[in-house]
Amino acid sequence: MTEGAAGGTSIDEARGPTHTGPGSQHNHFYGPSEASRPKVVSSRVAVDQRLWLQARFVPPPGFGEARQRLEKPGSTVLLAGPAGSGRRTAAVMLLHDPEDPTASFVELSFSRDREDSMPSPEAGDRLLLDLSGTAEEDYGAAQQQLYGYWGRVELAGARLVAVLPSMDQELLLPALHQLVVGIDRPREVAVLRRHLAGKELELAPEDLQGEELRTSLGRFAMRDMQRFADLVARARTSGSSGPASDWIRQALGALSDRSGEVALKVAGLASGRQRALLLAAAMLAGAPADAVFHHVDRLLGLAEHTPDDQPLLERIDLAEQLKSLPLRLDDRGRIHFESLAYDEAVRAHFWTFMPWLKGCLGQWVAEVVDRPHPALVAQDRRRLVERFAEQSLRAADWRTLHRLAWDWAADPRSSDEALAVLRLGLDHDRYGAGFRSRIYEWAKSQQVSASLATVLTRACGEVLARTHPDQAVVRLHHLARRTVREGPAEVRETLYMLVRRDRRLYQLLLSRIRDGLSARQLRTEDVQLFLELVGDPLGDPLLQRLVPGGALAATWAKVLAAARAGQCAETVRRWLSAARTASPNGEWLTDVLVAGADAAVPDHLTALYLAGREWVTGSPREERPGRAEVAARLWQKIDSVQGIEPAPTLRTDERTG
Repeated sequence: MTEGAAGGTSIDEARGPTHTGPGSQHNHFYGPSEASRPKVVSSRVAVDQRLWLQARFVPPPGFGEARQRLEKPGSTVLLAGPAGSGRRTAAVMLLHDPEDPTASFVELSFSRDREDSMPSPEAGDRLLLDLSGTAEEDYGAAQQQLYGYWGRVELAGARLVAVLPSMDQELLLPALHQLVVGIDRPREVAVLRRHLAGKELELAPEDLQGEELRTSLGRFAMRDMQRFADLVARARTSGSSGPASDWIRQALGALSDRSGEVALKVAGLASGRQRALLLAAAMLAGAPADAVFHHVDRLLGLAEHTPDDQPLLERIDLAEQLKSLPLRLDDRGRIHFESLAYDEAVRAHFWTFMPWLKGCLGQWVAEVVDRPHPALVAQDRRRLVERFAEQSLRAADWRTLHRLAWDWAADPRSSDEALAVLRLGLDHDRYGAGFRSRIYEWAKSQQVSASLATVLTRACGEVLARTHPDQAVVRLHHLARRTVREGPAEVRETLYMLVRRDRRLYQLLLSRIRDGLSARQLRTEDVQLFLELVGDPLGDPLLQRLVPGGALAATWAKVLAAARAGQCAETVRRWLSAARTASPNGEWLTDVLVAGADAAVPDHLTALYLAGREWVTGSPREERPGRAEVAARLWQKIDSVQGIEPAPTLRTDERTG
């Protein structure tokens, strides 16, 4: 069982930091092919993510009681437990339906912003609210929001599981105590065995009986089990020919507290250059050696270190410099540490015990990204940024990450690095809400460049939509408004793709468009977005299933009232053509058009009547009879809503011109 940051549960390989000191550890995991991801991920807690968890889940004590309480529709359970017990994963598994894994599964979040309010629950919804990372100053307001939402869940017949912080439950509102179910840690060895099986590692029972292993497992948070299994697999593939016990020993060493070991190593280094090389190698582990040595010089300069003024031939060569450090070169000339995950312990040491270096390290990372050594490929730069972001989040230095993400997003050459920062920030259990708020501010900003819009679109479509799709729609809508005239089409394409996968998201966007037009804000932009969204009924076969006719007609009414003359004509013609071709939905399309025109102003019914006539008379002769039939039904509906008798049927020559 794995518990991670909100939405950060592992899907494949782990690249989180080693827990080398006190406090929480935040591990983040990514799938195998970032570049191949679609622009929009599943708009709810991903099915494949839940299936991955299901294969590794071991029910903890208390899970059965929680499941029993949740059997009845309309039920709410508040899940409590000690830190590291896997509360989030248990909550996901309580709501997951193995018989119907595609059932509606919605992740909620606490927010003080009105635009990010929790969506209305509906019958059959399975709702997850993770409050485990809520700041203490927000916990009271979050509980009040939860208390109000509880009644709505019951009335709707949905199911809600909220994950409580591991803090003292005396802070919980008295009215909510009746909903609490406590869980404890599951059997650690059973959890580890399932994670190892996911790595195709079937170890003998005796390999998992060692006292050191069992003691360590008892200290691990459940999120560390995936990390540990990953390290065992890495030890196996690193060339070790020893028994499984050697792999376990190496993995335990990598996850142990190495702060004392690294502190002794750093203290024993004779020069600042050796320390800079150790730190640069830890930040660029796996990168070409010549690139690492190149960037060491700049790190020394930023740290105000005296440059080496020895003649070139008298300086210590690179091979000799490596001898004093736990580093090695592989056969491709790339730098690695000799011990498994030692680079992570080195990074943690410098951030923890040399905090005065943080400022120049941020500047150094920015310079490496902006002016990298030619041998430093994109993957090397992305790993550098991820490592810097992980340590900055661990040290609560999220402001530096906000600034770097903004700066990098402004330049298309560093957009991948900006996205890497936002990805880690959005998935962080404590600071994710802050990153969501910052993206919201940027999306509403008047200074949205094309490059920034592209980065924010990818962050919303690939990351935020996975866990908070409603918030993704809000931010993409703001971005789309500001880029509808000039800007990347990817913004609007991602927004439309996202809402067309989910009925409630589609209705959320329509509601936002109606609200914007009612407030006379951004009228032209929202009109254009609506016409693009619904402009191809034939290519959008889910339209009728996703959107009730009343909601669509109400939006049409607002759009018709706000649009400039002739702006909607092309879309109306497409709808009429679709009404002729799409026989099951044809009547529904014309019903919506008439209802929308009627709800606007009377003149729009006349305009719709004339649009139908032009659509018939302006068509090729062979299409006119079919179009005339659609137009005749349209006109009858117009007459009906006006309360007049049906008009006589057009003569053939009138219909065909």
